[in-house]
Amino acid sequence: MSGNIMEKTERACSGCGACAAVCPKDAVRLRMDRAGFLTAEVREDRCVECGLCREVCSRFSEQNPKTNLYEARLYALQSMNRKTVRKCSSGGVAHELAESAVRRHYKAVGAVYDTSSDCVFHKVISRESDISRLDGSKYLQSDPAAAFQRAVAEARENRDSCFYVFGTPCQIAGLDRALQKYKIRDQFLLTEIFCHGVPSYKLWEEFCARVQKKLKAERFDSVLFRYKKNDWHSYCLRVSAKNRTYYGARETELFWQVFFENILLGDACYECTARKEQSSADLRIGDYWGARFQNRSDGVSAVFACTERGQKVMEELIREKRFRVLKETDAEEMLAAQNMAGYSQRTLHNEAMQVLRANGNIKDAVRYYRKRQSGRQKLKRFLLRASAVIPDGLRAGLRKANSSRLLKK
Repeated sequence: MSGNIMEKTERACSGCGACAAVCPKDAVRLRMDRAGFLTAEVREDRCVECGLCREVCSRFSEQNPKTNLYEARLYALQSMNRKTVRKCSSGGVAHELAESAVRRHYKAVGAVYDTSSDCVFHKVISRESDISRLDGSKYLQSDPAAAFQRAVAEARENRDSCFYVFGTPCQIAGLDRALQKYKIRDQFLLTEIFCHGVPSYKLWEEFCARVQKKLKAERFDSVLFRYKKNDWHSYCLRVSAKNRTYYGARETELFWQVFFENILLGDACYECTARKEQSSADLRIGDYWGARFQNRSDGVSAVFACTERGQKVMEELIREKRFRVLKETDAEEMLAAQNMAGYSQRTLHNEAMQVLRANGNIKDAVRYYRKRQSGRQKLKRFLLRASAVIPDGLRAGLRKANSSRLLKK
């Protein structure tokens, strides 16, 4: 894939890392573009025009047969370990899967937050002591290239090497194509996460600079994107540095506001089909949103077993009593609460991204976007901010009362 082609498709590149995983000359890397998104770049001095990157790229290759989530087996689960549930974003399914992989002498591959760079990377984990690094959702784009390269290379060299891989739907779909290409798909259990989209790293840079100044620290000691300070349903950023702690709530924190308003998600997120109801993975996991579990404050995971292998792994872990199986419902009820539809305001999004690319100032781009939002969107934002004055306990009570009303219908 030549550099010119990469430039033409840059804004559609999701940074899934599949091209880097199959390149025999290590000629492809992911770099941060002007808008704060990871996109593929070819190092021309290494490229031999083999075309492998084209074969696995979603922009150029045919899609592999997929499973419709409405036809998959759905589980509502929690880890049997209460500590795991408390520290994980929802019910602790990903943690239990990673731990199971390592105990079977497989390797786990997932996203890790790096406090030295304030970026997210995929890492290959082979020790139980490192599994906690994978815990918790990371609401940033992860660079999976090096980890995917390593996993693919090891699997090709040793047919006994097996991996449990976690990633966004676009990352898993890309890796699936790479594994199919090399006929090593059966050595991998692929688990994708329900995905809202990824925000610009420029937004995160603004957050880090502001909060590090507030905490009087040059770097964070720890970052939790979904800290269960109040309950599972609350989105609360928790960062610590020098024995000081900062909490950023959804109602008042700019990072969450921009994320949920879909203001500056990646261009590829607006075009993404991988995040919808068709899956290339063995499992898709996420929060079990909706009225069914609104009265729970601890967290519940939804797990779709999309393949026979995925279902076999889940049933084995249930038999081993690693999970508590909660009341099961049908896929339609659960998926109704997931954000899988396309985003509106595409023209406005493009204009705001142009502002961001022009000067790199996240607040200028946000102001541009918000000034042109509809009156309904502005009212929704005002009401969200106003709700911050409601005590957490009262807000939780109102939510539970509403869920009870919906379930009785």
